[in-house]
Amino acid sequence: MSELQTDARPSSIDSWMEEDDGAETLEPHTYVTLELAGQVFAVDVGNVREILDLQPISRLPNAPADLLGMIDVRGEGIAVIDLPSQLGLMHQANPEDARIVVFELGPEPRKPIGVIADRVLSVVAIAKADIEPAPDAMSRWRSDAMIGVARIDGQLTMMLALDRLFGVAASGLFDFA
Repeated sequence: MSELQTDARPSSIDSWMEEDDGAETLEPHTYVTLELAGQVFAVDVGNVREILDLQPISRLPNAPADLLGMIDVRGEGIAVIDLPSQLGLMHQANPEDARIVVFELGPEPRKPIGVIADRVLSVVAIAKADIEPAPDAMSRWRSDAMIGVARIDGQLTMMLALDRLFGVAASGLFDFA
């Protein structure tokens, strides 16, 4: 699998969640599911620019620990972030199955950010009614990076809100162009 190109219009998950002014939306929304550190996550397909085979990542001097480096994609430098570490998970990528998922985040012009996924699983449609809120753990855990939780084929799937998770990064922190 070298690339995923999509015709889906880029969308902010916040605008999608608020668009129906209280009424349940019957129309499912499309997500890409991927595995990170043995857990399944779903990301709005409108944020996925492409999926690439694993390739060498150039380390950057004095970069923070969660910035793995950058890759060159057709002449464009793209930051590669260690998303599992940002989520408090241990990265366990199998190089045979691992892919670099390039997301586009933020307002226009959208900024690309790469993430190494252990595996890219599938593209699924999930109705808003099938999304449960993130659990209230009554601890310092912040669930604001999640839209909620859905069950896909009987497995809990954490639904990420990437624009919220990468709030600072989406505004241009890793702009290599």
